[in-house]
Amino acid sequence: MKIIKKIFRIFIYILNALALIALLLAAFSDHVSPFSGVFFSYLGLFFPFILLFNLAMFFVWLFIRQWKLAVVNFLVFLICADSIHTYFPIHSKTKEIPEDCIKLLTYNVMRFGYPFSKKDESKQILQYIRDTDAGIVCIQEFGISKSFSKVFTENDVNMALDKYPYHKIENYNIALANEQYGIAIYSKFPILSVKKVPYESSDNGSIVCELDIRGKRVTLIDNHLESNKLTKEERDNYYQMTQDPDSRSLDAFTGMMTKRLTPAYQQRALQAQLISKIIEDNKNPYIIVCGDFNDTPISYSRHKIKGNLHDAFVDSGCGLGITYNRYRFLFRIDYILHSDNIKAYNCTVGNLRSSDHFPVWCYLQLK
Repeated sequence: MKIIKKIFRIFIYILNALALIALLLAAFSDHVSPFSGVFFSYLGLFFPFILLFNLAMFFVWLFIRQWKLAVVNFLVFLICADSIHTYFPIHSKTKEIPEDCIKLLTYNVMRFGYPFSKKDESKQILQYIRDTDAGIVCIQEFGISKSFSKVFTENDVNMALDKYPYHKIENYNIALANEQYGIAIYSKFPILSVKKVPYESSDNGSIVCELDIRGKRVTLIDNHLESNKLTKEERDNYYQMTQDPDSRSLDAFTGMMTKRLTPAYQQRALQAQLISKIIEDNKNPYIIVCGDFNDTPISYSRHKIKGNLHDAFVDSGCGLGITYNRYRFLFRIDYILHSDNIKAYNCTVGNLRSSDHFPVWCYLQLK
């Protein structure tokens, strides 16, 4: 009996050590390009689950009064504190927003909910954007049609967003009959120039805009980085697996995810490197980078683009900030980043479900 207890104790110690190593690797996995080791990309994806397991072990050590082991776990948490804060920031709302702030909204509208929503339901997206009354609206998956009655026309959108005198739409590379499908910006401030970022992707893209905000030149980069290209059937299979997991479905799903995610990680890495170079070469004093990165807070793409920028949600938001709302893929993948001379207030994830993404907005003060 004593031997069994000893073996079990050794097993728990080894398990705890492996979990701590996994946490350390996951916390810093965003520094490694998926071309160098895609394994680290998957570690970053599972960071919150690894963290939860280690927290459970920490409380076990406290409960059974294994103080030395608890201290070791706590020290690892301190080393990983920046990554933990990035994933789960805690800030209270600022009640008095400075008057000189601008409000920015970024929103992947999923072609205004088509084909999953009726047109009347899709109008909720336009109404939400209008009611938010942001000074700048960055839209991904902006889909409008010239002839199909179930899809908004450009006139429908412009009439609903008539408070925005300046707007620009850039199509993705994919060619769709009678439809514009791409990335858009609607602004109350003059748009001085718009340039499409030249990277290869059929139905994703980024644009670089120059705005005049009360006499200040601001570079705004609106992004929709490479999607994981999961089919509806694959997403349904994942949802079913989360309800009734078994070894066969888990093996099948793991193989499918590897096949889909690995090339997507690598494609986003190339796109992120290009966006990072544009940020580095930026000549304007102010820069804002936002949109749907299709990657988690602990990912190479987000880390590469962020560089020395600030994450508005990390600086002024609270909680996990989950922005994708379908099939139980519960991650924050939509971001607002900004230069050091901009201060963010009250970065908030909205709760409208007409798209597969939640809207994200915040107040930005140009110092």
